[in-house]
Amino acid sequence: MNNTLTKNTSKIQYAIFDVGQVIYPFTLNPLKELLQTKTYALEEYQNNANPLHYNYNPYMKGELTTEEFIKDLCLFCHVEHTPNIASSINNALHQGCGERFTETKEAITFLRQHKITICLLSNALPILSDTGKGIAAPEYTFTSYKLGLLKPDYQIYEAVKNTLNVPYTHLLFIDDKSKNVTAAQELGIKGIIFNRATILSEIKSILLSEK
Repeated sequence: MNNTLTKNTSKIQYAIFDVGQVIYPFTLNPLKELLQTKTYALEEYQNNANPLHYNYNPYMKGELTTEEFIKDLCLFCHVEHTPNIASSINNALHQGCGERFTETKEAITFLRQHKITICLLSNALPILSDTGKGIAAPEYTFTSYKLGLLKPDYQIYEAVKNTLNVPYTHLLFIDDKSKNVTAAQELGIKGIIFNRATILSEIKSILLSEK
């Protein structure tokens, strides 16, 4: 394969990255461990009344404020809603965000070198909105809580495409969930299921195939 790409000769104009598990690793374990120390119904908590079983969709879609989400999460986990619980939950969720993947940073650098604009499209919790800063400009950062839609709903990809004002075929989408990538591909978007070991080579392959 010719890896000496010197400029963007493909149709791809925008590369759209998911955030959690693509920009950085993410786990709910710190939150689970925190609330386990605070629950007043430990048996129920250890079965299914814990953060791993909570339905985050309404919060991700912007149907709940962060304050409402924290109250609802506490209720679900049988945790008293104290004055300090919000900051503790915020800290635990941020602790679940690991260091940014070196492989993703290298892929983004490569794309920028070839004049491809970086975008983000995430179902991320609004409380974690700061964790993707510096990756994409605000006008190229798309979130479920602002759009009121969740991947893999076709409408979320349509909203992004309409904002960018390009055909689907001019977009590249990288996500760790196959269902999200498949939905994008069905619309004509070039898609990659994120793998740290292969992300850069897959991007190069797609750009070469589009020459």
